[in-house]
Amino acid sequence: MNKNHPFGMRIRYAIDNFMSKGSSSIFLALLGLFLFGFLIMVMIRGIANAFLPDETLSSWSEIPWRVYVAVMEGSAAETDGDSNWLAKLTSILGVLVGLILFSSMVAFITSVFEAKLDELRRGRSLVLEKGHTLILGFGDRILEVIRELIEANESETDASIVILAEDDKEEMDNIIRDNISDFCTTRVITRSGVVTNINNLKKVMAENAKSIIIMNSAASWRPENEKNLADALVLKSIMSIIAVCDGKEHSPIVCEIHSDRDRELAENISQGTVKALNEVSVLSRMIAQLALSRNGLSVVYSDMVGFDGNEFYFYQPDDGWGGSLTFGESLNRFKSSTPMGIHNKNGEILLNPPKDMQISDEDELIIFAEDDSTIFYFDEPVFNPSLQTIPKTQSEPKSHRVALLNWTTKTSIILEKLCSYLPEGSELNTYVEEMQPDMDICKTSLEKIYPKIKIKIEKIDLNNLENLNSINPHSFDSILILSPGGTTIEEMDAYVISLLIRIRQILLAELKTNNSDITKRWPKLITEVMDSDNIDIILNSGVEDFMVSNQFVSQIMAQVSEEPMALDVYDDLFQAEGSELYIKPASFYFDFSDQKSITVPYGECVQAAKLRNEVILGIQIHADQKNKDKMFGIILIPNKNDQFTLSEKDGLIALAEDET
Repeated sequence: MNKNHPFGMRIRYAIDNFMSKGSSSIFLALLGLFLFGFLIMVMIRGIANAFLPDETLSSWSEIPWRVYVAVMEGSAAETDGDSNWLAKLTSILGVLVGLILFSSMVAFITSVFEAKLDELRRGRSLVLEKGHTLILGFGDRILEVIRELIEANESETDASIVILAEDDKEEMDNIIRDNISDFCTTRVITRSGVVTNINNLKKVMAENAKSIIIMNSAASWRPENEKNLADALVLKSIMSIIAVCDGKEHSPIVCEIHSDRDRELAENISQGTVKALNEVSVLSRMIAQLALSRNGLSVVYSDMVGFDGNEFYFYQPDDGWGGSLTFGESLNRFKSSTPMGIHNKNGEILLNPPKDMQISDEDELIIFAEDDSTIFYFDEPVFNPSLQTIPKTQSEPKSHRVALLNWTTKTSIILEKLCSYLPEGSELNTYVEEMQPDMDICKTSLEKIYPKIKIKIEKIDLNNLENLNSINPHSFDSILILSPGGTTIEEMDAYVISLLIRIRQILLAELKTNNSDITKRWPKLITEVMDSDNIDIILNSGVEDFMVSNQFVSQIMAQVSEEPMALDVYDDLFQAEGSELYIKPASFYFDFSDQKSITVPYGECVQAAKLRNEVILGIQIHADQKNKDKMFGIILIPNKNDQFTLSEKDGLIALAEDET
């Protein structure tokens, strides 16, 4: 401190510095002032007693107690015990001093409590959690992610989810409480702050998290510059997490990134596990597969990606596989779970590998099961099938006519995937509201690679019933109604539903004039839904398959946060090369030439698929396809001894190389 300044100024400066240190300094100052006032009052009372003794005092040592009572009680009634006017006057003075000092202390304590409550409301306080799931960001998908994590944590006695976002804490808490009623064993803790700030990440114990989910702030339909900025913020968040962990091994990170370049950069940014999901790519490939399979495949996918149903696990018995087990033999070593593939010692994912492939003790089986607690490996087969032959089916897939309504960020990828799946002679017709340069570029590129597939992009008014009728909806095998961008999810779903109603009206009118050809005149309707609450409306509009975009992506992110290698399985499952999921007619597996139905144990279905070099995950009962309560007829991984009566209309859910 500069001593050239006046003493009084230096005293004030020292007091200012002391008081600026925070609430503890203010409390000490008030406490010191209280003690100083108390001592002054003791001195005044002592002087008064020397001039005019108070007969009620037994000794001088009782003076501090009288002053203390007057100051603390704050009531003039305390003067009634004094024997003279001077003693009464000093007691009244003590009461006044007590009121001023004590009320100041109370006001200070109240303000400190209010400040603390305000801090808690703003979500700035420290989180003391370990082994929690940390979510960075708060958007449309957050509720679905939380629901999935709650489901995943049901087997734990005390689990926690910590959310750090720039949104207001009270607002986040209200949204979560209004939409989720049962948290089971999971506690959801919210904090407000910048997700890329290192200090904020330290407050939510990012280094102690079990896994970290980074939400992308830009939806897939937003402008390119917004998506690029959102991707950059995700990358910065990853770097901030690495910095918090001092560059050491960090918790598995799951994020959503739009750009292929940034996604590759994210996954190679550190030595730890970072899994970057591309919503558009995953959903586009899913939708493309829905167009080529029987109705109900979306139900299988929905069950697979959610913790509420069945999911896949990486399993290896403690004592190894016995040294001579093949993948085909492993199919009958599990009762109510099914091997889908192998995760070998080199880290490769092999779905539906050759049935004679040997499984080494270092390999893991990818098991489709209801829960890891339901996976039991038996050294001997749990079912001995008798089936040795299967019917001969067509060797070539049939051509398809597919219509796509609306051009979105997914359309070009869907077209590319459909071209890679479809046989020669197929047609892909896309109808849009406005033509854009990238549409012609996409069309030209695909025509060069797939010259024997007819590709057309045409501009029409999709809101005009006559224009929609002119494309002859009944002439297509499949119609895909894609969700365009919009301000809100509700707006996007409303547009899709209104378009679906118009298509349905045209199809119903066609059925009235061609009632005898009813089975051939109704194409497979597939639509994209953003909000799962709108599913019932969609189902009552004639849709056979639907894709709940927000829910699917949220469920995949939650599942990958629990098992990072799950994303590698999905990447393999949704590409044209290798095996994909199909629902195939039961007539591909059993002979119905002499009978309308056949009763067989599920183990024989597994054997029939094995003879076709396929893996089946369940069956579909045609009679229940419209029954939501019975999962639209889908029965996944039943016990191999369970008996089923199958007809030609029923189907088997197969992991196979093609639809034949």
